[in-house]
Amino acid sequence: MVDVLVVGAGPVGLCAALWAKRFGLSHLVLERGTVAETIYRFPRDMVFFSEGKNIEIGGHPLVSQGPKPTRKEALLYYQKVAEREGLAIRTHTEVLAIRGREGAFQVLARDRLGEKAFAARYVVVATGYFGNPNRLGVPGEELTHVFHRYEEAAYFFGREVAVVGGSNSAVEAALELYRGGAKVTLVHRGRWVRPSVKYWLLPDFENRVKEGSIKAVMEAEVEAITEEGLWLRRPSGRAFLPADFVLVQIGYRAEDRLLKEAGVVYEGEKPRLSPEWETSVPGLFAVGSCAYGPETRSVFIENGREHAQKALAAIAARVRGLGFRRPPGSYP
Repeated sequence: MVDVLVVGAGPVGLCAALWAKRFGLSHLVLERGTVAETIYRFPRDMVFFSEGKNIEIGGHPLVSQGPKPTRKEALLYYQKVAEREGLAIRTHTEVLAIRGREGAFQVLARDRLGEKAFAARYVVVATGYFGNPNRLGVPGEELTHVFHRYEEAAYFFGREVAVVGGSNSAVEAALELYRGGAKVTLVHRGRWVRPSVKYWLLPDFENRVKEGSIKAVMEAEVEAITEEGLWLRRPSGRAFLPADFVLVQIGYRAEDRLLKEAGVVYEGEKPRLSPEWETSVPGLFAVGSCAYGPETRSVFIENGREHAQKALAAIAARVRGLGFRRPPGSYP
């Protein structure tokens, strides 16, 4: 049995493991992909909005060639931190269920050899959201030429691509696709893309639209997707947009199955949490974006690190007998 089992080896999950180590607690991290899977799944040429110092963990400096780290630099950084710190991580091990309560958790997981059970006194869930993209919920969305994850432009060279969305991911993908030789149309339900788009992307996008390199179809709701393109609902009526490929980039939402099946009480679409990020199940904590439901713009690596520190401090106090366990059945 370990003191703390962390679900997810993204930046916030790694931070939780680091704090467990700093507090002298035994730990184990289970990750369904690789270390920093979230970063690994980012678009290959992505540049972070944050400066390196704002996404560092464990006191390890993140050095980048430019003013902001790239996906590749951040991925290597988090993996090297895990290696240098000797964190106990089992990759490619997917957690299936969390059972029990404070002091006696059983975590069921599956790797390529089958299912296994792990015992822990406390469980910290840091599953993020990047593996759970929002869906349009329209007919045709499951067709093979529709993508909810963007990696790079080369695959789409020379083809008509409709990018659906109006935030950072959509705008960045549209620009990369255009520069990669695709014929791009950005479709968004608003009057224009969101003003929160990265400050170095927005003028670039606006200029590409003005010169006609990228087409922008605004105030357009996607009604259906066909093999030939998209049916749109606009103020002027229905319209059809031909497209060889459709890239849906409308954000993400927290993965909540594990928490809900563990019996965590929710308030609306977010789990009820204490100031230490403990759920209604004693000893089960939720840190980072998994605590925010659909409000993914409210949490980042920067403040997720703080969640992990506070949660692990509370756990360490209990393990050392310096704090008080919350009575079973009480809620924060």
